[in-house]
Amino acid sequence: MAFPLTAFAAARGHDSVLPVTTPPFFPSRRAVLAAAASLPLTGLGAARALGQGTGTVDVIIIGAGAAGIAAARRVAGAGLTYALLEASRRAGGRAWTDTAVFGRPVDFGALRLHDPSANPLVALGSQTGAPLYAAPDSSRLYVNGREARESDYEDFVAALRRGERAISAAGDAGRDLAAARVMPDLAPWGQSAAFILGPATCAKDLDQVSTVDFSRAEPRDPGALIRTGLGAFVAGLAAPLAVRYETPATSIEIGSRLVQVATRKGTLTARFVILAVPPSMVTSGKLRIGALPARYRAAVERVTLGAYDHILFEWPGNPLRLPDDEMVQVQAETSRTFSLVARIGGSDIHALEIGGKLASDLAEGPPAAGAAFLKDALTRQFGASAAGKVGKVHQTRWTKEPFALGAWSCALPGAGNLRRAFTEVVSGRLAFAGEHAHETLWGTLHGAWASGERAASQALRTLGAGSASLAP
Repeated sequence: MAFPLTAFAAARGHDSVLPVTTPPFFPSRRAVLAAAASLPLTGLGAARALGQGTGTVDVIIIGAGAAGIAAARRVAGAGLTYALLEASRRAGGRAWTDTAVFGRPVDFGALRLHDPSANPLVALGSQTGAPLYAAPDSSRLYVNGREARESDYEDFVAALRRGERAISAAGDAGRDLAAARVMPDLAPWGQSAAFILGPATCAKDLDQVSTVDFSRAEPRDPGALIRTGLGAFVAGLAAPLAVRYETPATSIEIGSRLVQVATRKGTLTARFVILAVPPSMVTSGKLRIGALPARYRAAVERVTLGAYDHILFEWPGNPLRLPDDEMVQVQAETSRTFSLVARIGGSDIHALEIGGKLASDLAEGPPAAGAAFLKDALTRQFGASAAGKVGKVHQTRWTKEPFALGAWSCALPGAGNLRRAFTEVVSGRLAFAGEHAHETLWGTLHGAWASGERAASQALRTLGAGSASLAP
């Protein structure tokens, strides 16, 4: 999940702050998410989950990421039987906190909870005492190895706004084009702006981004962080649930009254199925859906996952003297650029954030590809002395993760209206869930969570559950 640049602090030594929101994050299109946490962490003991064998349940939920967990909690709270299937050995999906590589919690996937005042996951974290804290509300800009002058900030802000407005105007007018086609000439900030508007926001270069999908995205503020790891927090929300780990679904057959889901451990039958895995699982052939109507097949094939990765590294001594968790953008000369996240959680761990074709290419490269890019990038931007202080390096490769095959979704040009299909019930028996199944909060954890609750509500209505069960 992205956490794109959202505000720039003026150069140190100046009193002013130059705020800027970057697409698709303009407050003029801000909407309030009215979702609330559906269930507390406790109180699910009475939920009826099917045992580990085969059999029939009310609802099968495929995928124990944020969307699947949200759906299962609501279904369980309504007292229905369910089976929550997870292909991997852990819950959380693309929210993943690792503790082994650096000896402390580090998020390898999603990092931030946007819109804390309305985000149901923030509400749950507050209820359960999670160590939440506010992300910095400003970021820095570097030019030729130095922090930018105030005039540079102003020019960059203006370039970003011009680019965002051009893409959004095309999308708002229904011109579903590649965003690259409507970008104005933003030199000398063109490559930096294209990175922020494309890979950092959409996990894709702008020639792969639908102007319509871009224009519909809700604004996202810097948000909140969790000191013990966002992935660990999300996985903890699955603790009260019965999750069948290492149980990948391989096919779904939708009947008039029942749905059959084949897994590597047997076949299950349900009255309803919630598919809470990314569309890449279907397009890759890992999960087959029998007789999927053309409208939904098109959405699966055209609302695709992009590439976005972290090159995490130890950088002792804080060479740039940056505050904890602050983001730095650089003036880029080519498309092979990055954002820098400093001192994650107050540690010596930093990250280069890369996306789009660059992230995809590095993921396809040899094991040391990320480290080589890191050394070159730091040397070029901050000097050989700073680059020489780098310690351990770890590169994520989300396009190679077998149960994700990408970072987050963005519709391809011409497919901006197809995302809506993911919000509908298929053949009266199947609902989609996941960040790809939210029209305006795609690419966010709370979008995934909201889609899971929506899919669960669709299941409960189909199965005739009482209205009380549907209340948040």
